Amino acid sequence: MSGKFIDRVLKKEWSDGHIQRYVGNYRSTYLAHASDLEVRRKAASGGVTSALLIHGLHSGVFDGVVVCKTVLIDGKVRARFEIATTADQVLAARGSKYVETRFLREVLPLIRLFEGRVAVVGLPCDISAIRHRCEKELALADKVVMTFALVCGHNSRTGLIDAITSRLEREAGQKIRDYRFRVGQWRGRLEAEFEDGTTISEPSKYFNDYQNLFFFCERKCMTCIDHYGYHADISVGDIWLFSLKNDPIKHSGLIVRSEGGETLYQSALDVGMIRSTNLDIRDIMDGQSRIGPAHYNVSARVRAGQLFGLKLKDTVNEPVTWHAYLNAFITIANMRLTERAWGQKLIFMTPRPLLKMGLYFKKALESLK
Repeated sequence: MSGKFIDRVLKKEWSDGHIQRYVGNYRSTYLAHASDLEVRRKAASGGVTSALLIHGLHSGVFDGVVVCKTVLIDGKVRARFEIATTADQVLAARGSKYVETRFLREVLPLIRLFEGRVAVVGLPCDISAIRHRCEKELALADKVVMTFALVCGHNSRTGLIDAITSRLEREAGQKIRDYRFRVGQWRGRLEAEFEDGTTISEPSKYFNDYQNLFFFCERKCMTCIDHYGYHADISVGDIWLFSLKNDPIKHSGLIVRSEGGETLYQSALDVGMIRSTNLDIRDIMDGQSRIGPAHYNVSARVRAGQLFGLKLKDTVNEPVTWHAYLNAFITIANMRLTERAWGQKLIFMTPRPLLKMGLYFKKALESLK
């Protein structure tokens, strides 16, 4: 069965109202990837974000880029921000980071001390936060000249990565010295490098099955409705279309929202830094068809949260169907379970086939209209 046929079967009808609610305002949309194999090599999704950032640095659009790197702190895998000013520094920050950060606490001092203009790469909530701060602080607004939002379903607490890396260290009999959450094609693989130079590579589901079930989810994600990055100049995300599954190069969906973002995109395309084709916004939404609407529907989480003593504010007043409610119930129940030590033990004692069954059930609920 061809990927295109599967995509046609699964395709949803997206009204203009759906687009406005879930995606927000935008100018153009593209399917793109970095032209340079070396840029794509350790990237999570075709390296297009890295390519745009490198081009922006080389062309003088900005002088530095706020990026998030994977680092080891006391032997623990963590995410930390820095300002990259060279292509090598941008490339060192490639890849997904599924772990909590303290965005404004780390990023604001970096930008304030930096002499020059910056682009900022972050999750949708991070970009909203920096935009809001720029409205209050004009000196900051003068420095932040472009923002890139990474499409996000939710983020995870450090407990999840600590459990996964501890398991890998026991398997290797060595301490980790480097870690990548996801590299490669389609769903990708995680990679862990150890002190003796050996490497373990596992399918991304080794980590992401837990993450996609919302175990160890950050609490703030329960109130978030912004999947696509409303306030960014450019939003970048995976497109999970079956027609792209076997493509030898992984692509990203670009949602360009501002004139500055469009100028940077076109300039990078003109000099050959990226390769791109036009893409309908509905195709991007089809590639995120389950989690996009579920992410937006905080109304369902508000209702389900009442059963767990979790008070959330309903900012969208979406209809709550039985399947949206049940999905929200599972989401919050799994998050709350990992807030208990006994719950964490139970999760990691659960056989993976049972976890997979639970994940398929949750995905089925998200797929219902």
